Amino acid sequence: MRMDNKRMFDERLNEALDVSGVRREKLARHLDVAVPVVNRWLNGITAPDVYQFQAIARFFGKPYGWFLDGGDRFPGTEELAIRLGLNEETVAELLALTAEDYDNTSVLEAVDAAIRAVLAVIDGVHQDLCRCADQYAAQMEGGGD
Repeated sequence: MRMDNKRMFDERLNEALDVSGVRREKLARHLDVAVPVVNRWLNGITAPDVYQFQAIARFFGKPYGWFLDGGDRFPGTEELAIRLGLNEETVAELLALTAEDYDNTSVLEAVDAAIRAVLAVIDGVHQDLCRCADQYAAQMEGGGD
């Protein structure tokens, strides 16, 4: 990773953990790495390898570019509520559940996966709409050929 991308990555990883309420220990377990490894990523000392980076992006349901280019901040509770069609209290409770270590982790993992999947679909649709808008603008500038 280039230095500016590495700096953006650690900022974004910190933001993803803060907003989602996921603890460093949970991310480390998911990635099968030690907590000090995650700490070094969060402090910008080192960066994950490409496989770890892909797993992190999937874990948080974010496109790879979100961690590197500085665009599209991680949505907060209010924005997640709007995107998911839920009230803020429900989203806050879901996020709180994902931050806790309950005995029934399979249910919590399913909730996590559902939220990440919905966000990934929304991000994909947004990217498609932007691409269509750019193509339409280019056609209009070119005389509509």
